[in-house]
Amino acid sequence: MASVYKSISKKKQERLVADEVDEDEDVDMNDLIDEETSDSDDEDEEEDGSKENAVNDSNGQQTNKNEGFMPKTRVLMLTSRGVTHRHRYLLSDLSALLPHTHKENKLDTKKSGGYNMLLNSLAELHSCNVVFFLEARKRGQDLYLWLSRPPNGPTIKFSVTNLHTMGEMGTGFAGNCLKGGRGVVVFDKSFDEKGPEAVGQTGTEYRGLIREMLRKVFCVPKRGVKGMKPFVDRIIGVFGVDGKIWIRVYEIRESEAGAKSKEEQADGEGNKKSAKGSKTSGPEVSLVEIGPRFVLTPIVILEGSFGGPVIYENKEYVSPNQVRRDIRLEKASRYAQRRDVQTDHEVKKSALGLGKESRKRDALDTREVFG
Repeated sequence: MASVYKSISKKKQERLVADEVDEDEDVDMNDLIDEETSDSDDEDEEEDGSKENAVNDSNGQQTNKNEGFMPKTRVLMLTSRGVTHRHRYLLSDLSALLPHTHKENKLDTKKSGGYNMLLNSLAELHSCNVVFFLEARKRGQDLYLWLSRPPNGPTIKFSVTNLHTMGEMGTGFAGNCLKGGRGVVVFDKSFDEKGPEAVGQTGTEYRGLIREMLRKVFCVPKRGVKGMKPFVDRIIGVFGVDGKIWIRVYEIRESEAGAKSKEEQADGEGNKKSAKGSKTSGPEVSLVEIGPRFVLTPIVILEGSFGGPVIYENKEYVSPNQVRRDIRLEKASRYAQRRDVQTDHEVKKSALGLGKESRKRDALDTREVFG
């Protein structure tokens, strides 16, 4: 504003001088144009400098605000057709535990001709950057989990086993475990790029990728989540044992430490107060498992979102179809073994003359009477 006032005062002075000058005097137009351009250039420079300072100040404030905060994440949770009631309860329990999720209806993969493009479009429609998709096969016998970061990927496929919901464990949201609260996510050392048992080995970098994908699902952002409460009252443990991922959810339960000591002192021999009993101590903290619990077995990692080249493949993974086939073959081999023993027994009896064909027919034999 100061520059504007200066320019106005200059113009007023020039007008007064021009009035005093006689009308007969001639003034060059070039001189007037040079003066006007110099004034406008000064004003533009001052305005540009003020704008740059304002932009720098705003950028500095934004960087200071963004320091220490996680980027906004929203998880799209849905299942395929053919899931059982236990699978539906698992999804509802997870959506209740994680307030930054959006639960969608079942996805019909047969009619849509695949789910790669459809899931990416659903994630874009609901502004979700993580997809948590449970796929059921063989009429609910097998359950697979797809974790993806649309639209560019990557995608991880897991096999879900040893599933237990909150209703099966009989706990639910007990104690101080509130709906909409945040939890502390704990990963063990096996999720490092080179864990303690794989130091110096190559091909273990996928563990860091799995840790990052699971962190995006279970870690709730500090801000920007609707219905979130500012309480940290649960612990989500992610443990890697025997090539599998074990997920457990615990409640942080607090109890007063001095309650038992006061009762013991009241029932004691006198009313003597010791120095230790008079000191106030903090509450006792314990962990109680509330569920759900399940085990994930990584199968394959794709570069894109529900597609693309294979980055990692678990060579030790055995599909449930192969396990059921081995069980059927084992049953068939036991039946064939019993049939072989039976035929050998009949051959021995016929060789000793104890078979049915070698016996002589009596007069009262059914074949003689009714034959």
